[in-house]
Amino acid sequence: MAVPKVTVTSIHQYSGVITAQESSSVSASVKSLVESGASASEAKSVVAQAVRQAKALGLKGKDLAAKVQEAAKSRKAQMDEAKKKEKEAEAKAKKKAKEAEAKANKEAKEVQKKWNKGR
Repeated sequence: MAVPKVTVTSIHQYSGVITAQESSSVSASVKSLVESGASASEAKSVVAQAVRQAKALGLKGKDLAAKVQEAAKSRKAQMDEAKKKEKEAEAKAKKKAKEAEAKANKEAKEVQKKWNKGR
C-alpha cells in the first residue's frame, strides 16, 4: 500500500478544514508563494492562517479559496516590495562605492601631479 503524500492542503482536507474542491485553490496559493521565494513553512503558515480566518468568518468553497488567494497575493506583494527595496539599497551602496573610488582616484592624481612638479 502506497503512503499518500502529505501536503499543506492534504492536512487541511483530511482534518475537514477544507473540502476537496477548495484544495486545488489552496494548493495553487501555496505553489505561488513558494515560486515567489517564500519557504515552504512560510507558505504553509500564510495559507493556514488565511484558512482559519476564512473559516472563522464562515466562508466556504469559492469564498474561502478567494480569501486564501488574497492572503497569498498580499504576502507575495510584501515579498516583492522587500526585494525591490533590497535592490535599491544595493544600487545605492554600489553608487556610493563608485563615487568614493572616483574621489580617491582624483586625489591620487592630484598628489601625483604635485609630486611630479617637485621633481
